[in-house]
Amino acid sequence: MKKHALEYVVSQMHEGVEWLEKVTGRKYDNEKLIEAVYNHCRASSLWAEVCTLNKAIPAPLDEKSMFSLFNLGALTKASKGIADFYEEVRDEVRDRVARGIAAVGNETFRYMTDAEPPWSFLRLWRYLEEYGGVSIGSIYSHSLIGMWEDQEDGSLGPRETPRQKAIHMKGRDHALRVLADWQLALPDWQAYYDVRLKSEHMIRIAREWHCDYALMHFNRGCEGTSVGLPENRSALINAGIPTLAFEGNMADPGEVDEVGILHRVDVFMHAHGHKRLGD
Repeated sequence: MKKHALEYVVSQMHEGVEWLEKVTGRKYDNEKLIEAVYNHCRASSLWAEVCTLNKAIPAPLDEKSMFSLFNLGALTKASKGIADFYEEVRDEVRDRVARGIAAVGNETFRYMTDAEPPWSFLRLWRYLEEYGGVSIGSIYSHSLIGMWEDQEDGSLGPRETPRQKAIHMKGRDHALRVLADWQLALPDWQAYYDVRLKSEHMIRIAREWHCDYALMHFNRGCEGTSVGLPENRSALINAGIPTLAFEGNMADPGEVDEVGILHRVDVFMHAHGHKRLGD
């Protein structure tokens, strides 16, 4: 975190508020802003806590389900209702861990992904379940809305919220500074700055979530999350994590070779000694 970066984002948000007041003719409500920032931080910290619970074996959530759950937070984290929802999700996933409920009943191996999936081809995740595979998530599903920080034991875990730290926001500038500091620490954004940051984070996920493999989508539909993918793949392989890469597009089904991708999966799985149910 650089001071000049924080100051720049805060100044941009102040200008945004002034512009909104000018074009709408309405006075900006600083108290609603403060409450929205509290909700934003709570929702994103709770999602990180939900993802952390997926370190359990067997995994209580599969990533295909996580794609559905994180969308509310992707749309709006400023709502109290959304933050309350993630608290309920956290409690339910805790219960699943305590009772040993598995997302994939035949879990025999675990893998991680890297970024947006080919949305038209989510059955790929169900296909891998036939081999006994469960995806524990990715830097994308963990960090599109989740906020992380190092825990006392050195592991990745949810970031402590302003309320948990007894921070009482006073006024617009204070609230905007808290929000800017919070968002600039998002792992998804930091991965854009330096390919090595994403590689290091992916290796941490693979190790802390006990992944056997990585599945990487060389996604032509998002230039941002595709920056440095070959370097990320090399870093994972060098760290001892077998990695399967395939090309596709998160937005255009015409650029997703479903038959070819499933063939690559079959070859990879068989090479590592896995068989589909019924084989």
